[in-house]
Amino acid sequence: AIIAAQSAQVVENARLYESEQTLLHMKEEIRLAARIQSDLLPSTAPVIEGYDIAGKSAPAQVVGGDYFDFIPTEDHRMAICLADVSGKGLPASLLMANVQATLRGQTLLNVSPRTCVQRANKLLYLSTSPEKFVTLFYAILDPKRNQLSFSNAGHDNPFLLSMDGRVQRLRTGGVVLSILEEFPYEEETVGFGPGDILVIYSDGITEAANTSEVQFGEERLAKVIQDHREETAAGLMECILKEVKAFAGGMAQADDMTLVIVKRKS
Repeated sequence: AIIAAQSAQVVENARLYESEQTLLHMKEEIRLAARIQSDLLPSTAPVIEGYDIAGKSAPAQVVGGDYFDFIPTEDHRMAICLADVSGKGLPASLLMANVQATLRGQTLLNVSPRTCVQRANKLLYLSTSPEKFVTLFYAILDPKRNQLSFSNAGHDNPFLLSMDGRVQRLRTGGVVLSILEEFPYEEETVGFGPGDILVIYSDGITEAANTSEVQFGEERLAKVIQDHREETAAGLMECILKEVKAFAGGMAQADDMTLVIVKRKS
């Protein structure tokens, strides 16, 4: 009986050791995936004369499905985008990498925002399972003309605040990506005046909930932007994240939170 008990303990110890090694291996793979995903996102904001730009993504898990980018194009223009992939964790991060490759490839062809979004939509439709989709705000900033041309594929409508306090919501575009193979996306061009602020965000910001399950919401976000509009782009971004965290009051983050802010210097 003693020998049998000792043998059983040896077997159990071996099983536990194997399980521990498997867990450590999985953790290391997730750590490497997080490092790769972090390297895919911009490490610094672009420097454009007359503009102040910042961007940041905070995944809810070790890796996430939010994606933002700054992609230089011809004539010193800059493509600026923020995408939110359905789902969370490793599956979302893999699709996020696909979205990045697709958008960068299309951007380098120097096509209009609507054409870029249309092509990206078709490519993602052909390479993505039916239950997956992507929201996307894609814009091209022309700092010479101080104009922003954009197409919004089902993404939360960004805020464009003017110096005199007017607020525009950038809605023009169409449905989310990868649901329909073909869709006639639209685009719009707006002026970017001195002191104007563009705030692009993922729904992890507005849907952050407190202990009473009340969401942060668009009105609170608009107020934070108005209250801190004199901050730098990076400063405003940190103010928003700080306010969201304070509102949540220690509640675990349920979704990835990503922000891109563009200010034209006054």
